[in-house]
Amino acid sequence: MIIQKSTLKNIAMTITGDNDLSPYRSGPELIDFFNNYGFNDIYDKHFPTRWIYALEKIETITQNNKFTNFINYALSEIHYVEVNEVEHGIQDKIIKYWNKYLKFDEYKIVRNQNTFSLTSLKTSQVILQERQLDILSTEFLLEQIDKCNTKLSIGDFDGAITNARSLVEEVLLEIEERIEGKRGKNDGNIDNLYKRVKKIINFDPTQKGLNDSLKQILSGLNSIVIGVGKIRSKASDSHSRQYRPSEHHARLAVNAAHTFTSFIIDSYHYQTDKRRDVT
Repeated sequence: MIIQKSTLKNIAMTITGDNDLSPYRSGPELIDFFNNYGFNDIYDKHFPTRWIYALEKIETITQNNKFTNFINYALSEIHYVEVNEVEHGIQDKIIKYWNKYLKFDEYKIVRNQNTFSLTSLKTSQVILQERQLDILSTEFLLEQIDKCNTKLSIGDFDGAITNARSLVEEVLLEIEERIEGKRGKNDGNIDNLYKRVKKIINFDPTQKGLNDSLKQILSGLNSIVIGVGKIRSKASDSHSRQYRPSEHHARLAVNAAHTFTSFIIDSYHYQTDKRRDVT
């Protein structure tokens, strides 16, 4: 992920409290703030100018593709609960300010209740959050996410569709393994794979007790999986092509795959937390 230094500087000066959008943080407080995120710094006589220190930390975070994770940490209500007159009041002002600069990098921060996502204005893709990345921790899957974005940017639309399919497939296999304790057989038929997984994660639209709206959503997810599988078979680089995909077809496949995987991962975590609370 590439974000201009001028954008990161404005974000850094918000973290330090130098632009009056958030509470002022002293040098030691900045050390604590970033150490709680995962750094291991010590405040001493060599500590640089506060905003420069914050900028250096944020640049490192961005280079490690953890920018969305950091947004969720930096904008967490725990940092503002004592100064917020209205829940998320300060955060919403910060988001509006940051988005003024992020638009030049073709990104936008969006708040969904207590979580924050980063959306690409160029591709309409949602950059996955830290909580979602927990289940996407295998090197292969992270590679698929990166390949999807990279291949779209260089015009390799066949390859992007192949990686979109691999993304959906690997998420389904990973969820199945976490719930069942082992991965089932993968015969290359993504429809059969999803039929197995949707039963164990309560995504089956035919189950009793569902209202009509939820049935439609779950049926739509089923169509996404089948569609990504079929477009990959007809147009991707893994088979003899029946037609050459256009850019908007490839973007549709990639965005659909990202949307589906994001939703099913969040649902998996929700159900896991719910079971944990019961026990």
